[in-house]
Amino acid sequence: MAGQGASGGAVRARRNVRWMAVGVMAICLGGLGAALLYGNLSNAHSVITVTRTVFRDQVITADDLGVTSAADVAGVETVPVERLDEVVGRTALQDLTGGSLLSPRAYGEPAVEAGSVRVGLRLAAGRIPSSPMPPGTEVLLVPVARDGGEVPVGASVAGRIATEASTLPDGASVVDVTVAASEAERVARLAAGDQLVLVRLAGGPR
Repeated sequence: MAGQGASGGAVRARRNVRWMAVGVMAICLGGLGAALLYGNLSNAHSVITVTRTVFRDQVITADDLGVTSAADVAGVETVPVERLDEVVGRTALQDLTGGSLLSPRAYGEPAVEAGSVRVGLRLAAGRIPSSPMPPGTEVLLVPVARDGGEVPVGASVAGRIATEASTLPDGASVVDVTVAASEAERVARLAAGDQLVLVRLAGGPR
């Protein structure tokens, strides 16, 4: 009997040591979790959030935005609450989903100003300057005769380069140009009929 008592005491001792080790581990893990939580809270700052969905090209209003606390996360861009006034009145450059954090890349100036449209032109070789024309370059779209025909009716159209021209294998160039909405149809028809020459105006981006 004495032998059995000694054996039982040893088993209980081993169990007690095991539970003590588990307890110490739990305390350490709890402390680590608390430290990580405190670190995240201490790094959190107020950022702008989207409270309701705003679709691309719509103007962002104050009712579309809110404020939340967020910690810095690698690869996630946010907009601090101090820039709220800067965001209101700008245009959504992509769909903004309600409940998401606002990205600084998701808003800005509209791609096309009110009253203007963007027209894609294909111009034959020799009908567009060969020098680079960065976006914003002021240009003039001049109607010209085709195959000895009469010059199209109407004045030249002022425009602005929207995207840099690229050259096709046949030597023609394609370029997007912003023009007044009232001139869009005529410019498109002239371009389709190969009756346009693009002239670069003085000044502007170089």
